[in-house]
Amino acid sequence: MDTEKSKKFIEDNFQSMFLDPISEFIKVPNLTPSFDPEFQTNGLIEQAIDNVKGYAESMDIPGLKFHVHNEEGRAPMALIEIPGNGKKNIMVYGHLDKQPHMEGWTEGTGPTTPTIIGDKLYGRGSTDDGYVSFATLTAVKNILDQGQEIPRIVLVLEAEEESGSKDLVYLLEKCKDIIKTPDVCLCCDSGALDYKTLWLTSSLRGSMGMNVKVSIAKDAFHSGICGGAMPETFRIANNLLDRLEDPITKRMEKFEVEIEDRFKEEAKNIVGLVGTDLYKDFKLLEGCRPIHHDNLEEMYLNINWRPALAVCGADGLPTLSKAGNVVRASTSLRLKIRLPPSLDAKEMCDEVVKTLSEDVPFGAKIEFDDVSSGSGWVMKDLKEETSKAIHESSEEFYEKKAGLYGIGGSIPFLKTLEGIYPETEILAMGVGGNDCNIHAPDETLDIPYMKKFIPTLSHILAKMA
Repeated sequence: MDTEKSKKFIEDNFQSMFLDPISEFIKVPNLTPSFDPEFQTNGLIEQAIDNVKGYAESMDIPGLKFHVHNEEGRAPMALIEIPGNGKKNIMVYGHLDKQPHMEGWTEGTGPTTPTIIGDKLYGRGSTDDGYVSFATLTAVKNILDQGQEIPRIVLVLEAEEESGSKDLVYLLEKCKDIIKTPDVCLCCDSGALDYKTLWLTSSLRGSMGMNVKVSIAKDAFHSGICGGAMPETFRIANNLLDRLEDPITKRMEKFEVEIEDRFKEEAKNIVGLVGTDLYKDFKLLEGCRPIHHDNLEEMYLNINWRPALAVCGADGLPTLSKAGNVVRASTSLRLKIRLPPSLDAKEMCDEVVKTLSEDVPFGAKIEFDDVSSGSGWVMKDLKEETSKAIHESSEEFYEKKAGLYGIGGSIPFLKTLEGIYPETEILAMGVGGNDCNIHAPDETLDIPYMKKFIPTLSHILAKMA
């Protein structure tokens, strides 16, 4: 592959082959099933699939076939099959479902209003990760434009990743005759530490989520009559959380693992590269500081290799304007716990439920619902030829080898894929830097980074052929 020709091809075709099509995808207001009770009937995911199908078929790639597996009661799966030379079988993973829109977008932008401000494309599903289909097929077109061979490629486009991928194993089995056994799987749902390097993900944390309800009475009661006798459920809930996380140190020692030296060395390398940029995008208030602000290597390990608890939501607490002088009957909390990459998330989830259920203060009643878990993932050593394809391609466009770093987020299906395809090399990469706001208002895609990422992906695929 000619590097200069690839740069020119992307520059000449970026608007028509990538930017315009992904903008149309952003306009589709589809959500992931967990946040759309009418997912099965409103036709929005079908609209998103049709959007990608129309684009794929317009690219005039020899032998391309678009498949949709759809069953009542399940999220659909779309697949784009490109026969290539058939010497190697490459699976490229992405997802079409999107997180909730949320409020608070920059004026003039919106979740379904694709808008370019500076170097950023605003819109829900841009970085996470609607870009995958458009980037991959543009990369393929670049290879064909230079008369080079491509491997067999199957894009697997899930529609419920943001809801936990509960049907993924079933759907992969149903579509196994199309997918076959991949030699390499490129999961493009991960992230980028910065926009100066092609980044591979060395590890991802596992996660668990659950709603915990603490109840003490049938109804709320006037605090002037019962206050001091009737226990406060918020404080009981807080007491229970202290069993999981030390309130002073914020450590969750019961769920920690021994961290290998190679990841401690990774922490040293990354901190040496980014310094305090490690947390600059957290938007802390003036005078506030993060945990381990005075030891950035420990902060890196905290983010990527240690457990962390977040209280993401609550029920039973009225708004301030409606808060009467009562002791409330119950408090419900939505918990999210990030887990070390090497732990079994299901076992840890069972342990959390057990820990919160035993010897509850004042005999309060504990209920759990919407409990889910997914294990983390650690990248295995790559074969020499795969490593060479990645690093050489990176050097051609980023002028350096690909970087390796851990991500504190979770992509649980990677562990699932390892079980289904034990001989497949799995690589996780992506285009979302810390400032891209995935899952939050102002989700953005960095345009200059995409203009490097697409030709790099193109050269990787060509070298794998």
